[in-house]
Amino acid sequence: MAIGAGLVFSLAAAEAPVTEREPRSVTDYRIGIEDILLVSVWGEPALNLSVRVRPDGRITFPLVNDLEVVGQTPTEVRQAISTRLSKFINEPNVTVIVDQINSFKVYILGEVGTQGVLQIYRPIRLLQAIAQAGGFSEFSKQQVTVLRDKGPVESRILVNVKRLVGGDVSQENLFLQPGDTVVVD
Repeated sequence: MAIGAGLVFSLAAAEAPVTEREPRSVTDYRIGIEDILLVSVWGEPALNLSVRVRPDGRITFPLVNDLEVVGQTPTEVRQAISTRLSKFINEPNVTVIVDQINSFKVYILGEVGTQGVLQIYRPIRLLQAIAQAGGFSEFSKQQVTVLRDKGPVESRILVNVKRLVGGDVSQENLFLQPGDTVVVD
């Protein structure tokens, strides 16, 4: 699925105020591994390229060479490319567009209709991911563990879905993050 500049603009203009538990807004999108970026330099047709973010978190761009982009916004990447190109081009006008979001993957396994990788293109909550995976199987206890990478440590978030749906405030229908693994019992 491609996201063009028009879609990003319309979503950003319509976004609601962000609460403490919501993910970052669309305008704060952070680039991830396997995303595809369109980079163009006005007036320099040889510098209008589509580049894929490599597994090491870098892209390669002419005259810039390798550039770390994972975790940065398109604006930050644009500024970094402009700075490096300014050694060769007087006041380069650089545009960076996220053409394809391929890094937002959630893994789901256990007692659901379909196990595997969920490729998603926007932040979703736990129950939405379970619905996308076909819902709970008939053998599910509706107990969920979300495994989340926190640097050198993996955290475990336990959710009792029966209690969540019943209104128990101690259970959260949390927003999933790229790379989360959802294990459904």
